[in-house]
Amino acid sequence: MPMNDPVDTCGGIQTVSAQDVTPESGIACPLTIINATPAALWREIRDACDDALGQGHAFVAILHRMEAFADECFLADEDRQRAARYRQAGDRHNFVLGRNLVHHVVRPRGMSTPCSVSIGPHGKPFLPNAPAYNVSHSGRWVACAVSRDEPVGIDVETFARIQDYRDLLAVITHPAERRYIEQAPPDQRLALFKRCWTRKEAILKATGEGLSGHLHAIDVCLQRNEPVLNHPALLRLMHLTADQAEAAIALALNPSVPAVVAMFVGEPC
Repeated sequence: MPMNDPVDTCGGIQTVSAQDVTPESGIACPLTIINATPAALWREIRDACDDALGQGHAFVAILHRMEAFADECFLADEDRQRAARYRQAGDRHNFVLGRNLVHHVVRPRGMSTPCSVSIGPHGKPFLPNAPAYNVSHSGRWVACAVSRDEPVGIDVETFARIQDYRDLLAVITHPAERRYIEQAPPDQRLALFKRCWTRKEAILKATGEGLSGHLHAIDVCLQRNEPVLNHPALLRLMHLTADQAEAAIALALNPSVPAVVAMFVGEPC
């Protein structure tokens, strides 16, 4: 998969189609240390998104250890108040960076004022007159997926708070998934559980229809690298892999989208 660095300011930019994804690695590109002003960074990400959407692709921006770029000046009043209520600095930075991505990358072109996020009938955030998007964060990772074709959902997880994944198998997994995980070589089981978890969270975030009560009823076809599901919605599931596998990242999107442009920005693990 070819890599391209547009300028010195950003990490890798990569276009990925179904044929590029391997069962072992998913969509992968390295993280590099950022040397950019905030204005240059956001402009580079925005331009990459515009170019991807212009070609009919989806776009994913993934930020790692970018707390210094979190800027509350670009938040609407209600979001600034929400940010102030976070007790942990890391949670506040993640929320602000997520909103910064929405402001700089998703909002309608030509709008200069901070954008107010609207909430759909199932609780999914959206911006009127803008592409579909979804934001996820975990640990020091923040991800934003953008597509002109609904639905789209993304989940990034570090799994830092899970002590033993086996305690969650009965709650999270479909019987077929559980068998697949338990029959896999021991050194592959945790990775398969992470794949299962993030796929289901990405589906939940794409549909916004509250699958949490019956996640075990959804089979995300762990044996397949890039499955297309018909239930609970028509979705293609893909994976993005960062250096050293510190975070697991899954993407759920409209199967009609021909490719995904993934942009990783930040410091190596």
